[in-house]
Amino acid sequence: MKPTFIGLGAQKCASSWLHAIFVNHPQACVSSPKELDFFSAHYARGFQWYERHFSNGAAEAAAIGEISPSYLPDSDAPARAHAYNPEFKILVALRDPVERAYSNFLHDLRLQYYQASRPRFEEALDNNPMYLEQSRYSRHLKRWLQYFPRNQCLVVLQEDIRSDPVGQAQLVYEFLGIDKMHASTALQRRSNESYLPRSRRWEATVRSIGHAVRRSGLGVLERAARQSGMIDAIHRRNRIDIRTIVPPMSDDLRIRLSAEFHSDTLELATLLDRDHLPWSSWGPDREQTA
Repeated sequence: MKPTFIGLGAQKCASSWLHAIFVNHPQACVSSPKELDFFSAHYARGFQWYERHFSNGAAEAAAIGEISPSYLPDSDAPARAHAYNPEFKILVALRDPVERAYSNFLHDLRLQYYQASRPRFEEALDNNPMYLEQSRYSRHLKRWLQYFPRNQCLVVLQEDIRSDPVGQAQLVYEFLGIDKMHASTALQRRSNESYLPRSRRWEATVRSIGHAVRRSGLGVLERAARQSGMIDAIHRRNRIDIRTIVPPMSDDLRIRLSAEFHSDTLELATLLDRDHLPWSSWGPDREQTA
């Protein structure tokens, strides 16, 4: 089944929440797993491989799609997506670019992509330039707008989702032409938070069981367990809040990064036709400049 929408990310910007609010919507079908990365990393696998991920429940759905945060900064993804389906509806979730970069660092610590005896964000920035590159939203969004008209794109902000999850979910549903009054069980959920596992072996075991269940064709049982909160409860018992272990970002670095993203953020506000963005990195001086 051919999808009708894709979510671009950005990474660590509520893309998991977006995916979750579609899971039990009767008029929506989303891929499992969430991130297919087809138009970025797996394009060579072909359309048949891609469309197989939407076979379960897609026949009755009005909105069919997937969300892959790798799409937003990928230089090839916009042209590939347009060639596949120029009618795609495009969903984009963003957040304060400085906070996004820091959260990306915490995420990599959890996955052990970045390792240090005393991990500090300042040092991790030198190791991974993508922390900053993925937060240059205007640069990447403009590339997508070269292929898809603005009225086919909806940008939501993580800060707005936190303050009004019901209103933001209705905005997304209405954009995709499905029942906006559906009350998802995931509306108040904070998905994919940064943490460290108490036992990596236990976490790997739970995940492998989930993969085995999906491969056996019993994905409906896994979805039911997730919706009941049982799987979240199992995971929470094995998790430590990573922010209680890792030092916070220094004030000096926060100021420097806010300046780093200054021009891109102003350009983004123009693209979104907004005179203000609810970000601490925006700052009064930036409002005056705009």
